[in-house]
This record gives sequence, structure tokens and C-alpha cells, in this order.
Amino acid sequence: MTTRPASTPTAAAAAFPAAVEAKAGEGRNPEGGPVTLPAPGGSPTTRPESTPPAAGQSTAVAGPKAGEGSPVEGHPQNLPAPGESPTSPTASTSPDSYVPAAGSKAGEGRHGKTGPTNPPAPDGSPARPEASITVSGLAAPTARLLLPAGAPQDAWHAARLGGIGGSDVAAILGMDTHRGPLHVWLEKTGQAPERRDARLERAARRGHRLEGLTAEFFAEESGLTVLDSPGTLQHVDHPHWIANPDRLTDGDELGVLECKSRTWRSARSEGWHGEQAPDRPAIQAHWYLTVTGYRVSYVAGLIDDELVWFRLERDDELCALLADSVNRFWYDHVLAAVPPEPDGNAATAELLARLWDAREEAAVEVDPVETMLLKQHRRELREEIGDRDRELTEIENRLRALLGDAEVATIGGRPAYTWRQNGQFAPARFREAEPQLAAEYTHYVPAIDTKWLAKDHPEIYRKYRARVLRVPSEG
Repeated sequence: MTTRPASTPTAAAAAFPAAVEAKAGEGRNPEGGPVTLPAPGGSPTTRPESTPPAAGQSTAVAGPKAGEGSPVEGHPQNLPAPGESPTSPTASTSPDSYVPAAGSKAGEGRHGKTGPTNPPAPDGSPARPEASITVSGLAAPTARLLLPAGAPQDAWHAARLGGIGGSDVAAILGMDTHRGPLHVWLEKTGQAPERRDARLERAARRGHRLEGLTAEFFAEESGLTVLDSPGTLQHVDHPHWIANPDRLTDGDELGVLECKSRTWRSARSEGWHGEQAPDRPAIQAHWYLTVTGYRVSYVAGLIDDELVWFRLERDDELCALLADSVNRFWYDHVLAAVPPEPDGNAATAELLARLWDAREEAAVEVDPVETMLLKQHRRELREEIGDRDRELTEIENRLRALLGDAEVATIGGRPAYTWRQNGQFAPARFREAEPQLAAEYTHYVPAIDTKWLAKDHPEIYRKYRARVLRVPSEG
């Protein structure tokens, strides 16, 4: 078990203003006008620049919304417009509307626990005393219960479409390697293409099953009482701010707990063994503070069989940055039906490759100025990458030359770096130098005859070919 001191996401917070500033200008081309992607299967369109709707207005969004269809018990059917308060009391705001799930810890449902004083709203306006609600006696200063824990899966997915959750925020800011802003936009507008990724689904199932174990270990190590999540929470003044905390914590004050499980390899790349919580889960936890009004959160990670956890104090400036970024995305993209510009995420490149069924030899007229600027920037980046790549190769060659026929370089008897002969096997060179031995160890495996498949079923063959971007070097 590794316990970290009280952590504030200082390093992460330093990167967020730049990320938010970058997002603030998205959707605009170099000349200042909006840039939009064509709808899946459609042609490019030009849309006017959007502005947030006035208080009380609502704009339809493609796809089902939370509360549409048959109502779920405890799920408000009519959400207040941005800037409005919840109207009449509903089952979702009554003190006894939430029934804790089995296995809840002692102290749950204790009426009279007031929790922290209502913090100011992220935009700086004073807190409203009437904003504080209780969920089974647990105070949530700025949130109400939108959907109780254990609700049907389709209701939970519908609730997600109606707002921005914790995992969405990191993607909107470009800090999620698996999703980008375009993924979130397509999901919220009901246009996300069907995708089945067995590896990601397996990882999600693993994380869900280990969530309870992580929370149990955290309770033992921290000494805090861990409470089951009440379900999906919604900010009382901003209905599109939603949160699905993994657990709540009950100590000197109420807080949220985000539980993660990682292998040692993924934990190393994500930075779990640093002095501060990794950026992605830290952002997720801080978004939950933004929605609920709590002042403390915890991020716990089960790294193979080691527990690592961090305490994060509420950072009001960071909450304001997150709120601004989410509002811009919601009003300027989701409600306005204007897609964000594609980011540099590899997952976005994969998404674009399967977003449309390419029409063979079809052509579309593009903006000449924007295209020229993009091609010029691409050419400059490739030249810069080539120069840096040569510099890197030179440095690595000098390291190789220092080793000669040795495999390990040492400084003061301790290994500094290695150059071992343990890389990829060269079958062609082996086959040429050792033909008899190569024949002895050659065996045939089943393989798809793509040549004949293309000849007999050209349409099916084309369907499974990758789309390749080629840009001529001249012009």
C-alpha cells in the first residue's frame, strides 16, 4: 500500500487553462468562420457561429434524453432550463428518495449531517442557500438526485445523453487517449457509430468488478467510512452538469471517491506513482466536486495488488475552468449541433476512418485557403519531425558506439542503459543464410487469400480496407 500526502492537482491544473483556451476557439477556421464536419453520410455544411441560448430556452438534441419515454421512479421527467431552479419537489429531491444499496457502510442515512457549507458557484456567483439538498440524509450542497443507483441500463444511458459527466470532461479537454471531443459530441447528439472493442469492453468489466474491492481496501487504509454511490447526480442550476461518483466518503466532511484499477504497465504510463494524482482521474474527481459542491475528493487506484490513493482538496479556480469548458462545449457544439474540430488524438483518427462509408472516387470541393494552410502546416511539421528524428538517431548511435560488443553500459558499477540482442527476429535473412534449417522449421498457417477475395467479392474486400490519407508533396 502506498499512501500519498494530501494532494492538490497543481501540475494538472497548470495545463488546464491552456487546454480550456484551446477549446474556447475550436470550431473556427483560420479566417475566423466556423468549421464543421459533414454529417455521417452527408456533405460538408457551413453553420453560423453559435451562442448559448437565453435562460429558459431549450434546443432539441438528437437522440433520447434523460426522462424521455417511460419514467423511472425517482427520475425527474422535466428538467429545469439552465439558470432555473428545480420547480416542485420530486421523488429525486426528497430526503428519503434514495435507498442505499446492500453493503453500505455504517453511518449511511444519518439525518442531520449537514456536510460542507455551500461553496460559491464556479462562475463566482454567491451560493444559494436553497440549493443544498439531502439524499438519504447526506447533504449535497449543489446537486440533486437525477437517477437512483440500480436504475435500468437504458435509463442510465439516456441520462448520460442529457449532460456532461466526469469521463466526458477529460475527453473534451483532450486528456483521454481513448476518446476525444468529437467522440463526446457524436455520443451526446445520438450519432456515435456502433463499435465493439473486445479489449476495451473487457477492461471496463474488469474495472467495474474491482471497483468494490478498491473501495474496500481504501476504507481499510484510510480509516474513512465509504458509502455506496446514490446514483446519477445533477447540478441544480446547470442541468447538463452530471456526475456518477463511484462512492462517497464520510469523515470530517462528506466527499467523493473515484476508484480505478490498473495494471503496472498502464499505471506507469498514466503516472500513478507520482506525488500527485494522475490527470485524468484527478479531472474526473474535480468535476464531481464541481457538480456536488463538496470540498474534498479521493482518487484510489488498485495497481495489480498495490493500493495507491490521493486526497484532493477543492480548487475553485479549477472548478471554474472545468465549468467554462463544459458550458462552451454544451452550448456551442451539442445544442448548436456543430461538431468540434478534430483533435490530435489517435483515437480520433480511428473514429474518422470508420465514421463514413467512403463513396468510391467521389469528390468534394473544399475551402482553398483552409486547405492550403493545413497542407503548409503539415509539411512544416513533417520537416521538423524529420530533423528531430535524425537528431535522435544520432544520439542513439553515439550510445551504441560507446558499447561496442558489450550489451550493458554501467556507471559506477550500476547499469545505465543496455543494447541487447533481443529484438525482432529477421526471418528473411535467416532463410537466406540457413536454407536447410529454415525449411525444417517452416510451417504453414491458415491465412486469408486477399487476392482471390478481392477478385471474387470486391465490395466486401473494399469494405474492410483502411482509408489512407495521401497528400501530394507539391502545392
